[in-house]
Amino acid sequence: MTNIHTLQKIFPAGFDNGYGSIKLLVDGFDVVRVPSYISSVDMEDVPGRVVFNGTAYTVGESAFRTGYHFERNTDSNENKVNNALITLLGALAHLPHRKAWHLKLVVSLHDVGLASELKQVLNGEYQPILAGKVSEVKIEVLKVVPEGMGALFGQQLPPKLTVLDFGNGTTLYSRYNQGKREVHTPYPTGVEVLIEDISQKMKHLNGGKIGDPSKIRFCLEMGHTRYSRDIDIKDVYSACLKDWYEKYLKKVVNLTLDAKHAGDEIWAIGGGCLLPGFKKLLEKNGFRILDNPVEANAFGLLEMAKAIVKKNT
Repeated sequence: MTNIHTLQKIFPAGFDNGYGSIKLLVDGFDVVRVPSYISSVDMEDVPGRVVFNGTAYTVGESAFRTGYHFERNTDSNENKVNNALITLLGALAHLPHRKAWHLKLVVSLHDVGLASELKQVLNGEYQPILAGKVSEVKIEVLKVVPEGMGALFGQQLPPKLTVLDFGNGTTLYSRYNQGKREVHTPYPTGVEVLIEDISQKMKHLNGGKIGDPSKIRFCLEMGHTRYSRDIDIKDVYSACLKDWYEKYLKKVVNLTLDAKHAGDEIWAIGGGCLLPGFKKLLEKNGFRILDNPVEANAFGLLEMAKAIVKKNT
């Protein structure tokens, strides 16, 4: 991956500014995937540190490590748009330093109605300090596509397909016919709701205090239930998962199973697929879990960007 052309200025890239995590994939670099946290606490020049317009921010893992004072993308729908430039620069600040970046982006957005606002926020030329070093960053948004579309780009799609995207803030139900999308319904309950429930119900394990959602999320993303050295939330997790599924997901999973009955292939993407024990349940129901379900969207967005750049040259 280290054939980074020193003279190269223009980089196609895919950007998925998710509720739960930010995924940025710049051509020729490894994918940056960090939690959607933004902190304005004083910090060293760590990866994800951005000084911009006179304000300093830290985006990602280090923001969460400050232990407090972080804002999350989840905290409001507009945040995904309003914070997009900060989260994008924060993601860039995780990559090896370059004096100049000219990014040609394809971005995915949950609510494509906000596409023009998003372009306005992102497009432009900036001079941030990224992880302690000045960079010239030019951003050009080539296209804004609906969330999850990236994951299907370049895949051999079956004639009839239903996709469930288990995200942090939402669960998305989409149906495709001959590669064209017919239905796109967001359900406003994602993994976030499950994590919230676990944090409330683990008090008896945590000396009467509610659990820290970011710590719960972290262990679940690592594929286990060890909240800390001496607390395992396995039983609470199992009970809450069952509950979450029954209350919020059953309806949309049943819709998908009806689609399967009508001849659709059913696929699943999004970080929720990786919840301990959940993947098995989905597979048992006939879902195909895409490889790398969390980053599949970003990889597709980059491929789209490359295709557009190529077409325009």
